[in-house]
Amino acid sequence: LATPSSAPTSVMARTAAFALLMLVACAGSFARADGDAASYVAPAFASDQEGQPWLLETFQGEDVFDAGRGHLSSNSKYAKQDWAVEVPGEDDGDDEVQPGIAGDASLVLQEAAKHYGVAFPFPAGPVDVAAGEDADAFVVQYEVRMTEGLECGGAYLKVLANEPVPDLTALADDTPYIVMFGPDKCGATNKVHFIVRHQNPVTDEWSEHHLQSPPTPKGDKHSHLYTLIVRPDNTFEILIDGSQARAGSLMEDFEPPINPPREIDDPEDEKPIDWVDEAKIVDPDARKPDDWDESAPKKIVDPDAVKPDDWLDDAEEYVPDPEAEMPLDWDEDEDGEWEAPLVPNPACAAVSGCGEWRAPTIDNPDYKGKWRAPMIDNPDYIGEWEPRKIPNPAYFVDEHPAHLPPMAGVAIEIWTMSRGLAFDNLLVTSDEDAAADFGDATWAVKHAAQVSAAAEAKKAREAAERLRKYEEGGVMNFVNFWLVEGIEAAVANPIPSGVALLAAIGGLFYCCLRMAGSDDDVAYRAAARAAADGHGHSHDGDDAHTHDDDEEEEEDDG
Repeated sequence: LATPSSAPTSVMARTAAFALLMLVACAGSFARADGDAASYVAPAFASDQEGQPWLLETFQGEDVFDAGRGHLSSNSKYAKQDWAVEVPGEDDGDDEVQPGIAGDASLVLQEAAKHYGVAFPFPAGPVDVAAGEDADAFVVQYEVRMTEGLECGGAYLKVLANEPVPDLTALADDTPYIVMFGPDKCGATNKVHFIVRHQNPVTDEWSEHHLQSPPTPKGDKHSHLYTLIVRPDNTFEILIDGSQARAGSLMEDFEPPINPPREIDDPEDEKPIDWVDEAKIVDPDARKPDDWDESAPKKIVDPDAVKPDDWLDDAEEYVPDPEAEMPLDWDEDEDGEWEAPLVPNPACAAVSGCGEWRAPTIDNPDYKGKWRAPMIDNPDYIGEWEPRKIPNPAYFVDEHPAHLPPMAGVAIEIWTMSRGLAFDNLLVTSDEDAAADFGDATWAVKHAAQVSAAAEAKKAREAAERLRKYEEGGVMNFVNFWLVEGIEAAVANPIPSGVALLAAIGGLFYCCLRMAGSDDDVAYRAAARAAADGHGHSHDGDDAHTHDDDEEEEEDDG
């Protein structure tokens, strides 16, 4: 810290400056070194259940489409779809969008305003979780990242039906599915879908059943983990980033209900012609009173109002602004005669008002408005008509809707107005615990790295901006640059920073003690000076001795 040579300095100022420099220097001397990012290898899925997982696609290794693990739909609707297997966030230029883990690739949607269709068959063939009373749990889990947000469109998965056997290379929007799960946003819609398609065993018709009160998806630009668990006891759970976002029952929380009502309205029943369902009617005997004046106004002039004595009838309420000046570029030949804008008349502010006085209006005590006959109970009222109930010919009871029918694979079949959607680690399994462990080993690590990298990128951008301002010069830019640098270095290196801070505090404390001294020291010096002034020069020896003491004290003070 430099000061002009002409400026006076003190022990306190020098000590404070030294302490601050020590704090910044000691803390900043410990550089934060980032280790070299290792190449990414997807962790293995560990389960003690036989045949698990049914599907796991990490988009690592051989290209997913070249290897036949995934199929781009040949349907003309998706002819212009544009996917890429890449690490989202690399060279993105957005502080919030960082790769997280080097080499961890995802399936990334490249262009907006398009239809996308890609399917991933179950490698071992169709999956059937309805294996009797001890059916397996059904878990769908995947990561999705909205690197540019989700403006309008879907980011969900469809678990495709196996009957009829689908041609996954010709996936379409009407390809039958059993479960649809994941985020969807457009307009007022912003939810995590959970839709179950169920077949009526009586009519063989399929119907969609939507979860009531679905959760809201995450809206930031980091990767998020969506997990659906359907258990054999007909309960379900939706997890977002490993935390419960919704739970309930397949039997109770869907609209329409999976199991239809036992009775329905008779479609052939009709309301009788003479059925009266009006509870109130106009009183037929009511008559308008003779003194009812419908022409009376709602408001009248207050007959008791009196003009205030200080009212200025001849003064204008608004006057030209006396301080206004004609603009220099005003051309009266083209723009016409210039007139100053009007402002409230200052003379009116000190009185009750200006201009023509008018009495205020008040509610008319004789006002009644338009007369209407009152309503009375209808003596012929029967009640609200409802059609009679009949047995539902399509009625059935499925005691085990969690026993899902055979499924062929997973599909991403969406339309979206947002590019940069990234899908990763598609997982279908019956092992809840293994799915959770796999999420901890993949998404949790990735998400933490993304958040940390985003924070570092933001910090670097802010540091570059501080440096730019520092190079521009200025006292505040200088102070802000070194203050923030010192604080960040102290946070990153707490031990040496703590030592420096203690040293600074100790130095300041010592300085204060040396400058102020104790109360006894101050009293002693004052008494000595008073004694010297009282003796004058009558005692040379004593005076010389006192003078020497003063010089020593001054040297100490120095």
